[in-house]
Amino acid sequence: MEYPTSVVLDWIANYFWPYTRIAAMLMVMTVTGARFVPTRVRLYLGLAITFAVSPAVPNTIELVSFEGFMVLLEQIVIGVAMGTITQFMIQTFVILGQILGMQASLGFASMVDPANGQNTPLLGQLFMFLATMFFLATDGHLKMIQLVVMSFHSLPIGSGSLTAVDFREIALWLGIMFKFALSMSLSGIIALLTINMSFGVMTRAAPQLNIFSLGFAFALLVGLLICWYILGGLYSHYELLWEQGEQQLCRMIRLNC
Repeated sequence: MEYPTSVVLDWIANYFWPYTRIAAMLMVMTVTGARFVPTRVRLYLGLAITFAVSPAVPNTIELVSFEGFMVLLEQIVIGVAMGTITQFMIQTFVILGQILGMQASLGFASMVDPANGQNTPLLGQLFMFLATMFFLATDGHLKMIQLVVMSFHSLPIGSGSLTAVDFREIALWLGIMFKFALSMSLSGIIALLTINMSFGVMTRAAPQLNIFSLGFAFALLVGLLICWYILGGLYSHYELLWEQGEQQLCRMIRLNC
């Protein structure tokens, strides 16, 4: 039995175009896009999802053509954009930990971030792990897979792409990250600022008081108590942030969620 080249290329294209969008999202998405996740795991997961959804994905684009090259870039951009939203969500809690760590004199305690391979304050690591657990416990990874599968119908391969408005909204997430992180850490910032101002007044009133030995330990203790207080409402902040991120994803792929 002989298989013409055109038939083989069409068969490969049926799986190749969906795989590029799915693999691009898995490459950037939180948890699956972390450095501690082996590349082979992302490869097999992308192939498994592709084989499951490819029969329902229409394909009329030739694999080896200039149009096919442009479609390839479009699929990569769509997948990376969807995964970037989840990264922004998790990095919001890393910024929260950095703000509190610097204010509470905990910034000196840092460790290597296994997701990015960089030094991150210890509180940032704690909040990042908790946010990641929230993401997995609320089936955020399954929701992302569902959205990327639905995007093949709302943004068909070859006839759907992102606009300048979509890229602008993604860029605005840089401001949303700092806004949410600052709102979550505002109570701790005010409390620690009040403590530092109180010790400053005490130092002026009694210069012989060693502010470094007394104030540092007290600010450290209060910082730990503030972190314990913030942990109680951390999930509600995550839920609000995930809702906003989900709405952004739906607008990006032209869905009414």
